[in-house]
Amino acid sequence: MFKHYLLALAIVASLGMGCKTGKDKKPGENYALINIYLEQNNDGTKFSKRVAMYRADPFIFYVNSKPFLDTADLERVTLMEARGGFALQFQFNRHGTAVLESFTTSSKGKRMAIFCQFTDARMLAAPMITTRKTTGILRFTPDCSREEAEQIVTGLTNAIKEIQKNN
Repeated sequence: MFKHYLLALAIVASLGMGCKTGKDKKPGENYALINIYLEQNNDGTKFSKRVAMYRADPFIFYVNSKPFLDTADLERVTLMEARGGFALQFQFNRHGTAVLESFTTSSKGKRMAIFCQFTDARMLAAPMITTRKTTGILRFTPDCSREEAEQIVTGLTNAIKEIQKNN
């Protein structure tokens, strides 16, 4: 687990450096990173983090300051067509699937706050946990444009490949 955090830290560091392959790329075009947090009550400690969801009409809630899933737990990311638009689908690896099942079993009625760092860094979604997720698949409608969603899919796919290569 510790080496996943070190690898994620290395990827974040590379975001600031950019990459030159014939044309200049902006920082963040190569990789994207995700963290998924669990909603909790504001307990006034460092373990409670205030977040805002939805840029157009934000609502505020609190999450545990430590994510329960991150980029290292992903196996695949897909942009899918959905009724009225598009959705992102995260397929988690074996570890991520077990963690997702555990948290969705014990936390019904709470939200998962999905934070993504790509060319921008912000909350993408805050789906309510209504059922136990046993398949390792999490599908949600992100608060972003289709172009941003495509960048996220590309960036996460690149990060997943880099993590798998280094494991």
